[in-house]
Amino acid sequence: MSMRMVWSQVVTMTAVAASLVATACTDHHMTDPVSAPPPNAVLRLATSPVEQPPASILWNSIARDFIANKPATAKPNQQATLRAFAYLSLAQYRAVVAARQLHGERVPASRGAAAAASAAMLSALFPADAAYFASQLQLQENETSSSDDARRAFAAGEVVGLAVADQVAQSARTDGFDAVWTGTVPVAPGLWSSDFDPPRAPLLPLLGQMRPFFMSSGHQFRPGPPPKFGSKRYLKALAEIRRFSDMRRPDQLRIAQFWAMTTGSLVAGFWNEQAADRIVRYHLDERRAAHALALMNMAAMDANIACHDAKYTYWLIRPYRVDANITVPITKPQHPSYPSNHACVSGTAAYLLAAFFPSDAEQLVAMADEAGESRLYAGIHYRFDKDAGLRIARQVSALALGHEGDEDDADDNGESARR
Repeated sequence: MSMRMVWSQVVTMTAVAASLVATACTDHHMTDPVSAPPPNAVLRLATSPVEQPPASILWNSIARDFIANKPATAKPNQQATLRAFAYLSLAQYRAVVAARQLHGERVPASRGAAAAASAAMLSALFPADAAYFASQLQLQENETSSSDDARRAFAAGEVVGLAVADQVAQSARTDGFDAVWTGTVPVAPGLWSSDFDPPRAPLLPLLGQMRPFFMSSGHQFRPGPPPKFGSKRYLKALAEIRRFSDMRRPDQLRIAQFWAMTTGSLVAGFWNEQAADRIVRYHLDERRAAHALALMNMAAMDANIACHDAKYTYWLIRPYRVDANITVPITKPQHPSYPSNHACVSGTAAYLLAAFFPSDAEQLVAMADEAGESRLYAGIHYRFDKDAGLRIARQVSALALGHEGDEDDADDNGESARR
């Protein structure tokens, strides 16, 4: 599919009636209809800047810095980081909505709710560092306006945020992310095997069974099988990766290494920062900021779940394991090839942001395409891996933006969610 066609689909998503961020838990997934912004809604918001960046932005920055500063031996992996941002932003959004229901449009109450929910949620996800998150919350409390009324409103919001975070944390504990795999790696020509000697277990083979946020199951968008190993189509795809390896240009090497993102706050942190920058640039208020972050982070996690479901359905071998002359200038992943995680996750994040910030849509879609292409330049994926990953990204994005609901649904204060 061409870049122009993908961009067209993303822009179309902005007209979808309702988007979904959870406020109620079921055994399968969590739902709460909230309308996505109509085309150019964010541009209109830019004419009315808020007084200070939303608390959700501050706490996402705290989370990114926390993960970036973790030593390599203690840093959560890409999937755990995606999950952390998904639950963080879910707790933030639910807390802000609940605070608005109880305290109306009082900004300090929404900020207090988002801040307390963030500190509590991060403490639940990283209990050994709870004291650090508590100290960050205390700093924000100290920086609250000297007005007694503002301080009381902030404190009232904190009560709401703590209660919401407790509910979200309870749900997170039963999502299946930490399920223990007791299976064995299948052995046959064309199937994945560990790069290590002795072999190591594959990374998160049960992630596809984790409870999603928007999807009904991890296999909802499972793609068809990749080309048969040894077939003409497969060999053609393998030959393309060998050519990239043999004639890798400096710009292709730079792209491969840039998108590897194995340091800092990883892929999840990169897209989280892309969202935060745009939220600040276009002056979204607390609820809209939390809404955008929650949609993006939760959908990206769903895409990762869908990707791993397919990976461990097909167990496809990586190209460099087939052709030893294919060089790999980045870290080799410890999981099967098909589809591409980067295409799934980066594609979903980019398409969601493109729907919220349509003036940036072309740039964001180009970034998603480059992220997927970077894995071909690096020698770790076939083109059909990228194509299948971006297809999952389009499907998950459309689901997140168009889940049940009506675009004219009003929030509990009677205000249209589109405004």
